[in-house]
Amino acid sequence: MNDNVNEKRSRRRFLSLGLLSGAGLLTEKASAMTSGLEEDEKISMLTPDGKLVEVSKKILEKSEDREKANNAKILKWTNAQNKSEK
Repeated sequence: MNDNVNEKRSRRRFLSLGLLSGAGLLTEKASAMTSGLEEDEKISMLTPDGKLVEVSKKILEKSEDREKANNAKILKWTNAQNKSEK
């Protein structure tokens, strides 16, 4: 009889530890998945067709081909856009 009681306790303990560890793993996975969804800083930029878009600052930092546009290039670009619309 005593062995039967110990066996039931052993099973209960095994199942409770299994459920607790499973729940712990699920919460860790959920927290790891939500940490990648954090809001990062966005920068407003114009596309070549004149639309305003928001781009992640992280993407811009990874870009190797960064060149600031000067006034002459912007004027040339806007003139080209105006001619294409007519």
